[in-house]
Amino acid sequence: MRICFICNEYPPMPGGGIGVFIKTMAETLSANGVDAWVIGYGQKRHEPFLQNGVKIKWIYLPYLLYKKSIIGGYPYTVASLINRYYLSLCTNSLIRKEKIDIIESHDFSGPLANKPLCKFVVRLHGSVVVYRDGEGRPGQMAPLDRYHEINQVKMADQLIAVSDFIGKNTNRVMNLNRPYKVIYNGVDLDTFLPLNIPPPQEKEILFVGNIIWRKGVFELIQSIPFVMNRHPEARLTIVGGASGEHRVRLENELMALSPHVRNHITIVGKVPHDQLPYYYNRASVVVFPSHVEAFGLTCAEAMACGRPVVATTLASGPELVEDRLSGLLADPKNPLDLAEKISDLLEDKKLAAAVGIRARQRAIALFDLRKLVNNNLDFYQSVKT
Repeated sequence: MRICFICNEYPPMPGGGIGVFIKTMAETLSANGVDAWVIGYGQKRHEPFLQNGVKIKWIYLPYLLYKKSIIGGYPYTVASLINRYYLSLCTNSLIRKEKIDIIESHDFSGPLANKPLCKFVVRLHGSVVVYRDGEGRPGQMAPLDRYHEINQVKMADQLIAVSDFIGKNTNRVMNLNRPYKVIYNGVDLDTFLPLNIPPPQEKEILFVGNIIWRKGVFELIQSIPFVMNRHPEARLTIVGGASGEHRVRLENELMALSPHVRNHITIVGKVPHDQLPYYYNRASVVVFPSHVEAFGLTCAEAMACGRPVVATTLASGPELVEDRLSGLLADPKNPLDLAEKISDLLEDKKLAAAVGIRARQRAIALFDLRKLVNNNLDFYQSVKT
């Protein structure tokens, strides 16, 4: 079987969870005998290469084509249009040359302009149009970008949703009624597992993710003074990067705190994915307070490491975590609720230990990469035939 993934976040390109997921999936499929390809696109030129069994081809457009112009009050770039049609042409060329059986794309940004010349699968990782709706600002999206995302989903022969939440909400927001198969994102349980790493502080709180509004990180920062009222020695470590308006918001949130509280917060920045098990394992509590999230890969990784987590009551949070069993759920928009749930785990070591054990058990049951690769292979086989 020959499968090609469309992804502009595939390493070494910068990106987030989609890139991590596709890299893990493509390499694992390759190890299981699948001829795996990736087509990436962006502003930097990379020669085609082979990485861990995956054949990677890059489509390059000059930087000047990414210069933004305001049309009808929304920013557009020439590249945003050219990319989609050029990417479709290159994809069809690869299909003809290599006899690709299945093309898989993501919904985010709607990267393809036309339906490929083979079976086409779209995996619902979370489109901008769905995220904007979940953020309470559905109108703040360029109409053409909205069209491309909806068109991407409509073109698909089959849909995979990384959670039931994102499948249902994609249909609702896009006014569709498409069937979808829920296959959770997988975690390598041999990499993300409990390790004997003592925390640098007895009460170490950890957040991992991009520092953006919908991740709930600003409410988490606002919760720390309330946590420190009960646990003065508590510390927050944030692993992730911020840019643009989010960096400004981060600086403002930190400056609004007292110097004493601010000294208990550390911003690490982005770290390589293979270093995350170290950060998870040394944390007393790991917090994932997203307002809207298609899946929550970092939450699943922390659970696989046997760490007690506080997850969001919104979006896919309740699909990952059973409240008071494999983690605690908190309202991500309420800093007081976040502080209460974090403090409960910090002060009740028996509860934290029990939750951590059940978190690992749930990760084994639901998020084991090896099992989910087989589920994906079965799905691909059904699409191919």
